[in-house]
Amino acid sequence: MMARFRSLRWRLTFLYLGLLAMLLLLGGVAQYFAAREVLFRTNADALTSEYNSDLLAFRKQIATRPATAIRALLLSQQFARQLASGHTSAAIFGPDGGLVISSSANITPDVVPPTLPTQDYLNALRSQPKPYYLATASDGSVHLAVLNVLRNGTRALGVVQLSIPTASIDQALSADRQLAIVGSLIVLSLALVLSPLIVGRALRPLEQMSTSADALAAGDYKQRVAVPRSGDEIGRLALAFNQMAAGVDQAFEVRRQSEEQMRHFVADASHELRTPLTSIAGYVEVLSRRDFVDPETLRESLAAMQRESSRMTRLVNDLLTLTRFEVASAPHRQALRLDDFLNQALDELALPEHGAAVSRQIEPGIVVDADPEGLKQVVTNLAQNALKYAPGTEQRWSLFSADGRAAIRVQDSGPGIPRRDLPHVFERFYRGEQARDRSTGGSGLGLAIVKSILEAHHGAVEADSQPGRGATFTAWLPLAAVKQAA
Repeated sequence: MMARFRSLRWRLTFLYLGLLAMLLLLGGVAQYFAAREVLFRTNADALTSEYNSDLLAFRKQIATRPATAIRALLLSQQFARQLASGHTSAAIFGPDGGLVISSSANITPDVVPPTLPTQDYLNALRSQPKPYYLATASDGSVHLAVLNVLRNGTRALGVVQLSIPTASIDQALSADRQLAIVGSLIVLSLALVLSPLIVGRALRPLEQMSTSADALAAGDYKQRVAVPRSGDEIGRLALAFNQMAAGVDQAFEVRRQSEEQMRHFVADASHELRTPLTSIAGYVEVLSRRDFVDPETLRESLAAMQRESSRMTRLVNDLLTLTRFEVASAPHRQALRLDDFLNQALDELALPEHGAAVSRQIEPGIVVDADPEGLKQVVTNLAQNALKYAPGTEQRWSLFSADGRAAIRVQDSGPGIPRRDLPHVFERFYRGEQARDRSTGGSGLGLAIVKSILEAHHGAVEADSQPGRGATFTAWLPLAAVKQAA
């Protein structure tokens, strides 16, 4: 149970309720003092208006009296009684702040009205009085008092104080306070009921992400979460989670494919190496069983073992070459003029000595950044592939540039490549139907090496063929920056 309340939903709910309660408390306190000030000022304004009306009426009554009599009447019990009405009590204080006369119109008229400290009356005579004062009567009750300076012409005769009990104001404030408390409790109750639902709905994508993350950790890399349309932080988190899950899925798929390719590669390499090793072991076993081996048989056996050994050496060298260009971050490049390079490479291959006629159509001035050793391996493998599958036919070599790339192309007029084999010619150890015989000594890695070398140079290789019309292989390389600028 306690673990449930430690969840993010309940922690956010309690935090929201705490903030709401604090705001309601601050708002209630502010509203209480604002209402209290409004009520006090409203009653004070009413007392001031009442005083002005009574003073104007009393002056009209005594307007015909002499000036000395008017001053005496303004400080008399008669004027004080006219000011007092209902719950309003009146008191007149002299210029020295002392009480001159007081009057109360309530049930106990002898009750002395509440008084303020003498200094408050003197300050009212010297300057503008405050909007209202709070005074305590002899019975302990609190009264709202208003001071008005009593003048006869420009002369200040004293200070008139009108006061009323604050009991009715306190009752109104108490009712307002109770209403605020009840309203706040109702709001908090509704928030306590609705907050977990609202917060839970907002956090639902997080719960889905938690469930999906558990499934992802268990190996289900296809897990995704619904992305809210709100576009808030949770929506962005859900989008990031889906991108992460897709990245993990892709990474494991790449890993799976890589492991699958590695298994095939190891199996194919083991198969290719097992054949010559079995052959050599067979010759050794045959020779070891004989007490006497004639020189001719020994010579043939050693020659056969040497052929198989050379075949294994070529296979291992091809594997090392393939691995070097697939694993290395970047080949060692330098600027090469392809026309000179291709002519020299073809001359060194001496293809006519192997029964192949050669024609060349080479565009001058093409420059690329490439590893000379790797690029020579490309030319050699393409030439040997043509010698192997189209022996005795013409090889047409061409060099040209197009779309910011240089192309080395070789065409033969051999039997071509069957359509079912064409998509697989660059795969490791792949042999078409025409290449099942290992007597030629091929390892099935020549074209795979060509592809790896060109891809390491950010290039590509293409194969095209029509059965009975020969095959065409094109090696593409990016032009050097200097050549592209030119």
